Amino acid sequence: MMNPFTKAKLAKASKLPYLGWVREQLSETNSAVRRWIEWDPDLDVYEAFYDARQVTIPIPVCDWSFLVCLHEIGHISTGDRRYSYLAEYNAETWAMRRAQQRYAVWNDDYLLDSKAYVHHHLVQNILYSSLEVGKVKHHVLDWLGISAEQVLEDARQYSITEQDNNLILR
Repeated sequence: MMNPFTKAKLAKASKLPYLGWVREQLSETNSAVRRWIEWDPDLDVYEAFYDARQVTIPIPVCDWSFLVCLHEIGHISTGDRRYSYLAEYNAETWAMRRAQQRYAVWNDDYLLDSKAYVHHHLVQNILYSSLEVGKVKHHVLDWLGISAEQVLEDARQYSITEQDNNLILR
């Protein structure tokens, strides 16, 4: 049973095209909403539940929140989970491509944020998931606009910064 607050927010959002578009994509990908959350760009609580084919997504009220919804649906649609950088890359590019081709929605700031997010996951995969830089997908590096050597340097810098932060916390 949906709480009255969420029901009211969805009713208000239904006056915008985004909610209908999200529902269309949920139907096409045979996915469902586990939980709607009021849109807050500072929250990072949206997620995909692969096996259940469910997503926790914001109520879409703007281009950015719509793209976040598509990103989570993209996780279900693309299904890649081996390395987080690749899962995030696939979800981001699926979402942006779908938004632009089907609904003429594009956001340059979202693209920049997406690249930073994928880059962060790539660095973490190299440091903590035993991903060898030579096995990083070239099309992802091209999309990020960086070389394998730069990723290694970024991972080294990230590791140094993290060690410094751990010393400060002690």
